[in-house]
Amino acid sequence: MQAYLPWIWLALIVLFGIFEGITVQLVSIWFCMGAFAALLVSFVSPSPVVQLVVFVLVSALTLLFSRPLFLRRMKPRRPATNADMVLGQEGVVLREIVPGEVGRVKVDGQDWAARCEVPLEAGARCRVERITGVTLTVTPCKTKNEEESVCL
Repeated sequence: MQAYLPWIWLALIVLFGIFEGITVQLVSIWFCMGAFAALLVSFVSPSPVVQLVVFVLVSALTLLFSRPLFLRRMKPRRPATNADMVLGQEGVVLREIVPGEVGRVKVDGQDWAARCEVPLEAGARCRVERITGVTLTVTPCKTKNEEESVCL
């Protein structure tokens, strides 16, 4: 039996590798590494108990230390869209915005639906704070004089 242990570990490496390739979810790669460590130990120690302990320890340690790193790197990122480019930009109110209702704002040459917590008249300047769906949430800009406005 002890002469066959390296072959058993090799078969387990292949099986865990195939299973990992099928699932692509980082499910069995840890066991593949543990089986590889046990295979190496099988050339030094003929004891199946020692090999099993090495398999369990290496599998558990690789899972414990490397899984969080892999998950962080594999987490999908939210793709940037053209809509994100209007965040923080100033716009001009095209149709009056009343709290609780939707008005219209022109930002960077594009007409958008917009909401604001305070009333804004047509022609007033505003800043885009966030986007919810296709509706902008804006805040008013203070007007120093006719030509200059400063957003809050």
